[in-house]
Amino acid sequence: MKRLLAMLLFVGCAAPVLAAPAATWQREITAPDRKRLARLWDAWTQSLDEVVKAGQGAALKALGPVAVPDAATINGGPGISGAVAGELPVPGEYKCRMVRLGQREGGTKAPVAAMVDAGAMLPCRIEARGDGLWLEQRGGAQRLGGRLYVDGGRLVFLGATALRGEMGVMPYGADPQRDAVGALRAMGKLHWRLELPWPHWQSNLAIVEIVPA
Repeated sequence: MKRLLAMLLFVGCAAPVLAAPAATWQREITAPDRKRLARLWDAWTQSLDEVVKAGQGAALKALGPVAVPDAATINGGPGISGAVAGELPVPGEYKCRMVRLGQREGGTKAPVAAMVDAGAMLPCRIEARGDGLWLEQRGGAQRLGGRLYVDGGRLVFLGATALRGEMGVMPYGADPQRDAVGALRAMGKLHWRLELPWPHWQSNLAIVEIVPA
């Protein structure tokens, strides 16, 4: 009997400690943002249609590949293997610019020139935090900050918008009007795009173009 008890104690001590499951965007995303992300392709089609109808096709073309949706976006999935050449970004210093397309649903009607609004390249950073990545813009009147979650061939972004003068970015989910959701994909080697459907301000589609610093 003593020998049996000793064996049971040994087995109990040797049992592996199970690690907590890694955080996933599916567990963190709010219900409204889940709907926004699911309608990513709708944001593309509506915004591009508005731009063309407003006679801003030349401005759209000047943006180059940034304003051209890829097959992964069209199909609404996490990504298609081999659809776009390029690896996902790693922690480091980058430059980002915000591009806004279309007229925000329910918002004040924008002038035609505002249907395509491309900002300047400004500093941004991707850093490792815990078991994931964090993206944050470093300049501009509005700057994004939030977590990136690996999801197949893309990264899903859950974050918030900070305004000029604010010291930091509030946590995702703290203010629905500040929350931002999107998908980050490679456009080629060392060239990425974060697609943000149905932002709360200004446009129907916001795109953050990302290149190394």
